Amino acid sequence: RPIHYLLREQRLLFVFVGIAIATLIFTVFPTSPAPYVAPHSRFTTMIPDSITYFPIETQQKFSSAHRLGFGSANPTGKIPLGLKRKGLRIVVTGGAGFVGSHLVDRLIARGDSVIVVDNFFTGRKQNVMHHFGNPNFELIRHDVVETLLLEVDQIYHLACPASPTNVVGTLNMLGLAKRVGARFLLTSTSEVYGDPLQHPQKETYWGNVNPIGVRSCYDEGKRTAETLTMDYHRGADVEVRIARIFNTYGPRMCIDDGRVVSNFVAQVLGV
Repeated sequence: RPIHYLLREQRLLFVFVGIAIATLIFTVFPTSPAPYVAPHSRFTTMIPDSITYFPIETQQKFSSAHRLGFGSANPTGKIPLGLKRKGLRIVVTGGAGFVGSHLVDRLIARGDSVIVVDNFFTGRKQNVMHHFGNPNFELIRHDVVETLLLEVDQIYHLACPASPTNVVGTLNMLGLAKRVGARFLLTSTSEVYGDPLQHPQKETYWGNVNPIGVRSCYDEGKRTAETLTMDYHRGADVEVRIARIFNTYGPRMCIDDGRVVSNFVAQVLGV
């Protein structure tokens, strides 16, 4: 049946004519041979048509640039002048107070972003007003005995009135440091030594304390805060620092803040 199909209506003739036309086209317009591709070898290198020789001075410059860090680590270990330190995001509790406001000044001057948390029980807004309008400064009126949710790199805990701030507030800030992985600094006091029998006191000195005295609330609150801080360091791997601050004085100190120096000045002035 296929043979009868080809013989009908001269179909076989059209087949031969098509084959002849295709043969003629390939004869007149031959295809170009495929380019030869050498097998890949890890030893094959590109050989240029010409070689450019650089003067010795130019070669030495390229070699020096390579040694300075383009092809290897910087042997001096110094940070290039074009690279700046990345600013940190820091919260300062009690940042509107006497000591805290000066710390805020220093941190902002260093290029950090600072969040001041203060309930203005002893702090004053005037101490930080000069930072208003600075995009790297934020002021939050808040009591640290209440939970605070922030994303920060470091926490400076300077909120210093007596219990419950020294205990509950410290617990809240330590919990925040644990959650966000922030470094925590507690400002303690020389009062943790009580009525010391050793002068001057070493950090290893435990003190001569009276836990039920008239002023023991502040002293024991600070000692408890130090204990909690070290517990979070040992048990939760929180990076901590403790600074035991003695008597301080200077600009922005309130004349009636109850410190020894301010009381002495007030008595001298007859205020």
